[in-house]
Amino acid sequence: MNNSKVLVSPSGVEFEAESDQTILAAALQNKIHLQHSCKNGECGVCEASLVSGEVAFDGNKISVGNFLTCKSVALSNVEIMAEYFPQLSQIIQKTVPVKVDTFERTVSDVVRLVLRSPPTNRLDYLAGQYVELTYQGVTRPYSIANAKNAEGKIELHIRKVDSGKMSERLFAGVKENTLMRLRGPCGTFFLRESESPIILLATGTGYAPIKAIVEELLAKNDSRPVFLYWGVRYQADLYCELPKKWSNEYENIHYIPVLSRVNEHWSGDIGYVQDVALAKHQSVSEYSVYACGSPSMIEDAKNKFKHSGHKLKNFFCDAFTAAKSG
Repeated sequence: MNNSKVLVSPSGVEFEAESDQTILAAALQNKIHLQHSCKNGECGVCEASLVSGEVAFDGNKISVGNFLTCKSVALSNVEIMAEYFPQLSQIIQKTVPVKVDTFERTVSDVVRLVLRSPPTNRLDYLAGQYVELTYQGVTRPYSIANAKNAEGKIELHIRKVDSGKMSERLFAGVKENTLMRLRGPCGTFFLRESESPIILLATGTGYAPIKAIVEELLAKNDSRPVFLYWGVRYQADLYCELPKKWSNEYENIHYIPVLSRVNEHWSGDIGYVQDVALAKHQSVSEYSVYACGSPSMIEDAKNKFKHSGHKLKNFFCDAFTAAKSG
C-alpha cells in the first residue's frame, strides 16, 4: 500500500496518508488538526484548496480547485491550502463513561442534559468543541454547552428530531445516574486569542457552543464588546434566559434575540440573525465572528459578511447537521 505525502500550506506541516484514507482522517491520526466539523461531507467546513497533485473527491479525480478533506483521498503527493490548529494538538481525544447528573426539558422539543464523569477520567476541551454521545447503542454528536469547570461536568442541549433514534431514547425520559459514554473532544470551533470585538450568531440549539464561548470569555474577565444574536422561529423557542442575564450584568455583552416568524406580541427583531447583525453594524471588518447553526445560515452569513467587507479569516463556524441537532 503506497502512502502519499500531504503538505499543508501556509503552515508547512506535513503528514502521510494511506491510499484508502481520507486526508482529514490521516491528518487527525497524525494529530494534525485541520478545520472540520461533521466529518461526513454535510457541513462543508473542511473545505480546502488543492495547490498541486491529485485527489479523488467524491469519486472524481481533480488536480485544481476546492474539495472537502473529509471526502477526499490523495492520489499522489499533494499540497493543500488549509487552516491548521496547533492549539488542539495537546488535547487528547478519548472515550469516558459518564452518568446523568441533570435531565431537564427546557421547552417541549429541547432537553438540557448534564453529565458527570469520574474525577480521574475527565475530558479536556476548548469551549465551542463537541462530543459524541453514545446511549443504548446509538451515537450522535452534540456541542458542549458549557466552558470547562472544576466539577468536570458536560452540558448538552438536544433538540427532538422526528424519527431520530437518539431523540426517541432521550425524550422518553432519562433517570439520574443513567450510564452513557462520551468521546471527544471533536471539531475546530473554539474561541481564538484576539483583541477584536465579537459577533456571535446562533440559530436553534446552535446556541449551545455559543453559550460555552461566552462562559469562557466571562471566566477570563474578557471585556471586549460581544454581540450575541440568537435566532429562533418563535419566542417560545428561546429556551435559555442566561443571555438576558448576561446583558443585564455585563456592560460589554449585548443580547439580540431574533424571530424568523412574525409574532404579534413581539417587539424585538424579526428576520434572520445574519441580516439583523449586518443591519445593526455599520462596519463588520474588525469583528471576529462565530456562527453556529444550519449549513444554510452559515453559508448565507459567510457570503453576506464577505460582501460587507469582513475578513473571512476571522469568520469561524460550526454547522449543525440533522444528527448534530438531535
